[in-house]
Amino acid sequence: MQRNITKNYIFRWFECGLSPEETAKLCFVSVMEVTLWDEGKKIPDVCKRVMRMAVGRELPSIFVKYWDGWRMNGHHLITPAGTYLSRQRLEIIESFGADDLQVLRANAALRRLSTSEN
Repeated sequence: MQRNITKNYIFRWFECGLSPEETAKLCFVSVMEVTLWDEGKKIPDVCKRVMRMAVGRELPSIFVKYWDGWRMNGHHLITPAGTYLSRQRLEIIESFGADDLQVLRANAALRRLSTSEN
């Protein structure tokens, strides 16, 4: 069986990494409908958006104003500067105050300096 590789198939499989079954469950459609999308039928915009949000390629629109440039990758939140933040790292930042965080950063910078001098 020869499959025509369509933009929809590339989007679903390669960009989002979703199987037809996962996509169908996520979008509340049948696997047959997903197969039709793979063959070239237009994917509804809302389904594309849900697929991107499910795999962390897009944050929900309620966050756009405050989280512009932020994105998800697996279990990490990525800042606009490219810093990966795990759940544990966010909990550490929250448990320390802003002042304590500055002290931790300064200590880390001093450690890097001392190891680079050796």
